[in-house]
Formats: sequence, structure tokens, C-alpha cells
Amino acid sequence: MKLLFLTQVLDRNDAVLGFVPRWIEGLAAHCERVRVVALEVGDASGLGPNVDWREVGRKGYLRRYLRNRAFLREALVDERFDAVLAHMVPRYTLLSARAARSAGARQYLWYTHGAVDERLRKAERHVAKIFTASEESLRLETPKRVVTGHGIDTRRFAPGGVEPVRPIRLLTVGRLTPAKDQLTLLAALGILVSRGFDVHLDIVGDVLASGDEQYRRRVEEQIEVGALRERVVLHGAVPYKDIAPYYQRCTLLVSASRTGSIDKVVLEAMACARPVLTCNDAFPRLFRTLGADAARLVFEPQSATSLVERIETLLRLRQPERVALGERLRELVVREHEVDALMERLVREMEPGR
Repeated sequence: MKLLFLTQVLDRNDAVLGFVPRWIEGLAAHCERVRVVALEVGDASGLGPNVDWREVGRKGYLRRYLRNRAFLREALVDERFDAVLAHMVPRYTLLSARAARSAGARQYLWYTHGAVDERLRKAERHVAKIFTASEESLRLETPKRVVTGHGIDTRRFAPGGVEPVRPIRLLTVGRLTPAKDQLTLLAALGILVSRGFDVHLDIVGDVLASGDEQYRRRVEEQIEVGALRERVVLHGAVPYKDIAPYYQRCTLLVSASRTGSIDKVVLEAMACARPVLTCNDAFPRLFRTLGADAARLVFEPQSATSLVERIETLLRLRQPERVALGERLRELVVREHEVDALMERLVREMEPGR
């Protein structure tokens, strides 16, 4: 199969999409050729001899449109690529639809988000399948949905023989934006400190859109008002290739994200054998195999008191119990969300006749 992969960024150093090169490596292991068309290309080293890429660039709407059209025609019409996989952006499916149809190429979409808009509905009509990480990660009712699990590099994200540091360090990873709700984490931290816990919080992530600047100011104000400056570290954006040590040295990861899909950073922390807490409604189904431990890992959205209750429960576990819980969480990710297994399945699902 010759696969055309459409994405926003191809860059090992990107804080959000730095995992994409690892996905491309996995896809290329099962394809004759893989070509990536991305808005932006940074460090794309080590992808192998059967991988190449085209960079559209971010400047100018007309320029982007013309370059996209030229790259799509080159791959689909001139070089006869067999399939197109758009990553997360339904608009990419719509942009490639005419060229793919003319060339007889099959179209697919990877999508993991709780939001459903008109572009997603339109894209669904053009694709053979929509791949997603869980039932909750695609809220569009369609027979084209294929639940595959996520793709976590469990060699990169592993315990690595590293013990959590002291004192207690909570970690949250993700864009500074209301949907990630770092304010609830700060409120919970203040309650824990008032109850005598010597606990600190690492916030990894930064704003991505100009509209998030106001939210960052609110986060900074709450740190000051709550007298938490000595207990909170704002690390900003951290490249994907450098993020694993943050998981490895934390006591537990806390995610207040309300995006409605399985959050990749929670799985990455689990792969590092660290306990996690989440309010995302996509996770209870994932945790079902953990038995009684499942309820310990979920708190009510936007509820600092619920979060504090869950944090206290985990902190009161004896260290061997926390270690055992972390090991079970890692086993779950290795079993159901390992990157190479996902890439092999995606290629298999995109073969003709499937």
C-alpha cells in the first residue's frame, strides 16, 4: 500500500503532535510507501527510506490552498497512492476528496474528540472508515466507526527504574485552556495544603491560541491568590521527546480535561506505571478491568472537593499498593493501546476489501 498521511505538524520536538513521527515509523513498517503532507515540518529525522513529506506552510490562505491541491494531485493522480489517512482534522478529508475520488483512492479519518460539527459530518460521507480510540472518542453515530485503541509508545513511556520524587508531586499535562481546567486542580491543591499535605503541582503545557491568554492570566492569578507560588511550577510547553521524565518522577497524574475522548497524556502516565486521576467520561469503560480500583481513579468534573477526596485516597495507599496499581495501569496500556499494534491494525483496516 502507498499511504498519504495528512496532518498539521510533523516534528519530533512539537509539544502536542511530537508523537506523529513515531506513528509514521509504525505505518511505514507495513506500507510500501508513506508520504506525509503537513502544514509544518520540523525534525523529521529517522523516518526510513520509504517515507517522504511535503510542507504546505502556514502563510496565506490562497497559498496553502494551492500548495495543498498540488501535493494532493502529485500523490493521488500522478503517483497513484492507494489510500489517504487524515489525522484529526476533518477539513483535510474534505480538501482531498475530489483528488481521491478522481484517482480511485480510499479515504480514511483518525478522530478522537467529543466535539461533532458539520465538517465532521461532511467528512464522514467521504471516508470508508473513521478510526477512533474509544466509543466515547467519536460521538458521531455512524457504521463507519472503527474503535482501535490509542497508540502509545510503551518503550518511551515506561517506569525506567525511576522512583517518584519527594515531597509529593502532582502532575498535569496539556494546553492551558478552560477545557483542561487547571483552575480546579489549583483549588484542590489549596485544600490539600490547608489539610496539612506537603504537596506540589507541576503544570506542563502552554497556550496554543490567542484566546487562551486570558485563561493563563486566570491561572497565574489563582496561584498568587491561593499563596501557592512556592508549590506550583509552570513549566510551559515541553517537547514530546522530553516529556517522559515528568511522568516518571510524579507521584500521580491528575487530568481535569473535559474533551470527552481518551486523553493521550493519561495513557502515557499509565504506561509509566503512575496512578492517574481523571474526570473524563471516556475512562470508566477503560478502567472496568481494574475492579474496585476503577472508582478510585475518577472524580467529578469541575469539583475540587471530589478531586481532593480521590487524591487523599491514593496518597493514603501504602507505597507497595501504589506501585501495584501503577503496574496494572501499565499492563492495560501495553495490552490495549500500544503504538505498533495500532499502526499494524490501521494498515490492515485500510487494505482493499476490508
